[in-house]
Amino acid sequence: MIFSLLKKQPVPTEILFGPFRGARLILNPGNSKRKIFGLYEETLNVWLTQVLPHTDVVWDVGANDGYFAYGAAQAMHAAGKKGMVIAFEPGLDNPEFASTLVTPSQWPQYQDSQFTFVPQLVGATCTETTTTLDAAYARYPETHSGRSLVKVDVEGAELEVLAGAQQLLAAPHHWVVEVHGKHLLDPVLNFFRDAHRPVTVRELTPHWLLGREQRTIPTVWVTTEVPNG
Repeated sequence: MIFSLLKKQPVPTEILFGPFRGARLILNPGNSKRKIFGLYEETLNVWLTQVLPHTDVVWDVGANDGYFAYGAAQAMHAAGKKGMVIAFEPGLDNPEFASTLVTPSQWPQYQDSQFTFVPQLVGATCTETTTTLDAAYARYPETHSGRSLVKVDVEGAELEVLAGAQQLLAAPHHWVVEVHGKHLLDPVLNFFRDAHRPVTVRELTPHWLLGREQRTIPTVWVTTEVPNG
C-alpha cells in the first residue's frame, strides 16, 4: 500500500477513511493523498456522514475526477440504498478524460448503483452546451421519489447554477456549494434565504499533520442544515 501511494499516474485507487471509505476510482495517488485518507475538504466530513445515508440521488455538478460521485455512491450502498448519481462534466468531450471518469462505474463494486454522465455545463439557461438543474430534474422523473443531494463545484459559476435550480432548492433536498471567492458568498446565501433553507458556512482549518489545503482562491462551503432527528 505504501508503494502504491508513490505512483504518479492514474490508477484504480481505494479511499481508506472518511465518509467515502471503500470507494474506488481512478486517481493519481501521488497527488491525491488527502482524498485517499479521507481528509480532502475535511470540513464536510461530519455533514456528509449525516446526510449520505438518507440520500437517494446525487447531482454532482462539476464531477471532475469522480471523487464525490463514486464516494457518494459507495456511501449510499453502505447504507443499503441502490443510489443514483447524475454527474455533470463538460470535460467528458475529451475521450481520455471521459474514460478515466466513467470507467469505474462499470466495475462490479458499483453494479447496484446507477450512474448517468452528462457532458454539459450547468447554468441559469439551457443552450446547446448548457443545461439547468430544473431542466435536468424534469428530464429524469425517476429521481423525483427520493431525497437528493446536490454538490456544486463550478469554479465561480455558483450563482448561475442556483438560478436554474428552483426545484432542487426546496426541502428535503440537500446542497453543498463550494463558493469560490468571498464576493460570491452573500449572493449564494441569498438564494437559500429566498428558498427558506437554513444553511451553515464551513471553512477549512489546517490539519494537525498535513497543514492547510492549498487554494488559489479563498474558498468556503455552504451546506443545508440537517434536521434534528
